[in-house]
Amino acid sequence: MPPMFEDARALLEKMFRRSAMWAYALNQSRARIVMDPIYVTVAKRLLRGTQGPSERLTRETFPTNLFFPYRTQSRKLQYFVEDWDWSEARPDLLTARQRQMMHTVALGETSGAAVSDGFLRAFRTNPELAAFFGTWFTEELNHFVGYHMYLRQMGEAWPAERGLMVAETEVQPYADDPMEVAACNMYQELLGFLIYRSFAKQVKDPFLARMLDQFAKDECRHFRFYQDVVARHLQANPSFRPVVLKVFLKATSPYNQISGGAANVLDHLTMGAFYFRKREYDYFLRENEYLLGTSLKPFWDWYFKGVVDACTFCRREAYQCECEHFEDGKPAPIKNPTWWKQITSGANRDTKIDIDAWADSLLTGRASRGGRTMGVGVTI
Repeated sequence: MPPMFEDARALLEKMFRRSAMWAYALNQSRARIVMDPIYVTVAKRLLRGTQGPSERLTRETFPTNLFFPYRTQSRKLQYFVEDWDWSEARPDLLTARQRQMMHTVALGETSGAAVSDGFLRAFRTNPELAAFFGTWFTEELNHFVGYHMYLRQMGEAWPAERGLMVAETEVQPYADDPMEVAACNMYQELLGFLIYRSFAKQVKDPFLARMLDQFAKDECRHFRFYQDVVARHLQANPSFRPVVLKVFLKATSPYNQISGGAANVLDHLTMGAFYFRKREYDYFLRENEYLLGTSLKPFWDWYFKGVVDACTFCRREAYQCECEHFEDGKPAPIKNPTWWKQITSGANRDTKIDIDAWADSLLTGRASRGGRTMGVGVTI
């Protein structure tokens, strides 16, 4: 192909990718009614000529009610993040990018109250999913409290009004069908697990590394629960495959709606994608193949190409990077790094949700309980 046509093709591909990223920023808005059929059409086209779900999935045997074994496991693993020794936190060891990333992960975990009414509405007539929702919410509360207490240690606690703005967001439900909502939650828990795990391996603060590792394990358990729900449904309804793939194509998550505008959504997308390396990508492909019967690797190679800059050290695309340490010390190239300080002029300060008041109360309770070891193994 002549160089002129190669350049034109590269330009068109760049424009298409940029358009697709903006579509991600909008696909959970009211535009969903228009965009969802497009995603379903693409999903069906990608799955054309494939058989699924995977043979491994079809041979699986699942409990009638998955909540009971999950609850048994949850009781054994229960912990409370305020019981850790927060004096061991060393935020001074974080890079500029890692400090910024802490605000991105905190935003995701601050969305719980805003998105949960949609989850429970979809799950209310499904006892298994409704019961799991209750346990999930209390386990996720550790993440909300933990991230905001760490931001306080960093000296970058959010204004109380900023958290209230997230809670007040009128979130559009992911879907009406409880199985599709379960698939959406499966996807976001998978990405949460992979990103937290990767982030944990890069930070130099041992306290934060342990906290991120614990939260990653929580997200993995949540992912496995929802994956089993979806897999069991696929056994009986293989035609559900395009819906599962649609969820992955949309990269369904709360960030689409709670970030405060499309530009902020894309900033958070790139913050997370930076920590999505080959180890995470290979895991992602395996789970795709398990559910769909095909990994669709050539498509996902194209999908993830260029989302963030190539690795500074190995020069590979980020999702192909196998470097043990891949941060180069540069700040994250985002447009609005101080978004977390920004509040609307009409927002009212509510001292009941001030993180300082919460932290003081929680840590006072910890002191009254005495020292012991629990959770991530931090001595308290």
